[in-house]
Amino acid sequence: MAAKKKTDQLDPLGQIERYLKEHKEEHYNFEAETDYVVSSGSLILDMHMGGGLRPSIIRASGVSEGGKTSCSLSFARNFQKEVENSMVVYVKAEGRLSSDMITRAGIDTDPEKWFVFKSNIYETVCDFISHLIRDNPTEKRYFFVIDSMDALISKADVDRSYDESNKVAGGAVTSSNFLKRMALPISTRGHICVLISQVRSKVSINMYEKTDPKLTNASGGNALLHFSDWILEFQPRYTKHQIKDSKAAKEDAAEGHWCEVIFRKTPNETTGTIVKYPIKYGRTGGKSIWVEYEILNTLLKWGFVKRAGAWLNVTETLIEKLESKNLSIPEKIQGEEAFTNYLDDNPEVKDYLFDMLKQTLSLTV
Repeated sequence: MAAKKKTDQLDPLGQIERYLKEHKEEHYNFEAETDYVVSSGSLILDMHMGGGLRPSIIRASGVSEGGKTSCSLSFARNFQKEVENSMVVYVKAEGRLSSDMITRAGIDTDPEKWFVFKSNIYETVCDFISHLIRDNPTEKRYFFVIDSMDALISKADVDRSYDESNKVAGGAVTSSNFLKRMALPISTRGHICVLISQVRSKVSINMYEKTDPKLTNASGGNALLHFSDWILEFQPRYTKHQIKDSKAAKEDAAEGHWCEVIFRKTPNETTGTIVKYPIKYGRTGGKSIWVEYEILNTLLKWGFVKRAGAWLNVTETLIEKLESKNLSIPEKIQGEEAFTNYLDDNPEVKDYLFDMLKQTLSLTV
């Protein structure tokens, strides 16, 4: 017995291997981590997220109508398109998910690609997601959207009176328990989970504290801060965020708006960055993010296209890049609307420019 103990001490790798085999149900060391990159659907977001989404936990917080659900559905739609053997599981814990939103996002509603799970019971949601991840013989890749974390309650609270269930930090405890169980298996096994959470008005502001009284705190407690790989905070939408044609009168209706997002936590150096991506009204089939407008603005910013009065002049450098791929674009295009329409009518050019700009300008993760 003493000899065996001595051997273990001299052979730590063998000791580790034996322990892992004996406790293989309690860890993930025998599983290779799955990695891939999926476009968010927005050029600006992709550039700041190192090329797109990877297996991770993403927290989307913000005020009502800030764009949290719409952005999450855009993520989900691209996940369906780009990841093989994939499925989106939307956990509907509150009442907001209309067929119109699904149509605008371009979600593939094939039962093999899309499933809505309706429950607001924390234990039920957690067990359901855990079951899909652990009992997964076909190695399905899942994209989970929980809308929202604030709507989840524990089984114990279901039968309690309102006074009994209204305890301090109840949502924080629920979020913490959920993430402790699910964070590691979700990222290790190649899944993505978007946790939608609301913001709350900050109360008990100290009159001597140098803090904006309008400052809001996202609900869910510190567990959401620690376990999330990305925290995207969607800002309120104001008149200044409207997008109008440059020739339009002030009273004319807007064509779209800028969705403003603050990167509160990232695995790269973009933490604290404020980004804006454009939304185009009236579009369906996953085209609500105005990619053509993003491309034009990025080309202008980096000097691939230059303004000359009402004309937009395409540089020789960009024309040569396109010609090398057997693609073309006019040397001069009059007006932003004509330029974005050209990209919309020529998806090969649009896709090439999207990928070229993303690969050239994306920050690494």
